[in-house]
Amino acid sequence: MRTSSVGSRRGVTLLELLVAMALAAMVMAISFPSIASGLDGVRLQSSGRRLAAFLNTARQRAERDQAPVEITVDSGRNQVRAMPVTGRWEQSLELADGVRILGEPGEESVRRWMVYPNVPPPRLRVRLGAGRGRSLGVEVDPLSGTPQIEEAR
Repeated sequence: MRTSSVGSRRGVTLLELLVAMALAAMVMAISFPSIASGLDGVRLQSSGRRLAAFLNTARQRAERDQAPVEITVDSGRNQVRAMPVTGRWEQSLELADGVRILGEPGEESVRRWMVYPNVPPPRLRVRLGAGRGRSLGVEVDPLSGTPQIEEAR
């Protein structure tokens, strides 16, 4: 008794596998720029929130220690730091990869602000940028003293 092996063959041919892989590669190639742009936006938003929290912390430290705190924003080194005039501590902020501090035209690359205890904070604004021209601004409102984030494209 012979059984036919033609009806019991299972699996895919090499050609079918190659077609499926080519379709998957095309879908990934089409969606990659969208995913990369989304990741840039997430990094930018995260860095903006971290910068706002950093500025808020510097203001609170000035109140708590009753000593002025100097906030330095260096767009050349892509660095933000806070240090009281007493020199007891120093704190730096690391921005996410791909996020840069954008300088305003005509401004120096290093900007400094002083935050004094029991005094409204100065109006300070820092612009951050990421790939594909996305940017956002973090600004400390002098009336409320709270940092606000505004996105600009």
